Amino acid sequence: MGDRTDWSAMRDRRMAESGAAEAYDAARLAFELGRAVRELRERRGWSQSQLAQASGMTQSAVARFEAGGTVPTLPVLERLAAALDVSLNVSFKPRDAAA
Repeated sequence: MGDRTDWSAMRDRRMAESGAAEAYDAARLAFELGRAVRELRERRGWSQSQLAQASGMTQSAVARFEAGGTVPTLPVLERLAAALDVSLNVSFKPRDAAA
């Protein structure tokens, strides 16, 4: 048997690869946006199908988005915001010095 690598070492090695940090940030953003939409939908007591119908999307597209599986375009975010009766706020903030 060869040497086994623990998860932490493997993650550190992968994150050092070119483009890994950017891909990680994109995945994190997709997950956070999906979670926010899911929370808003659930507060309204809506199913994914109801949100899909109100926003002109399919249920499967809503499910993928809520799971963080897709990075949405601004028009998609605008449709979701309108369907959920919330305003969409896009902003730029300085990065943390520690990040």
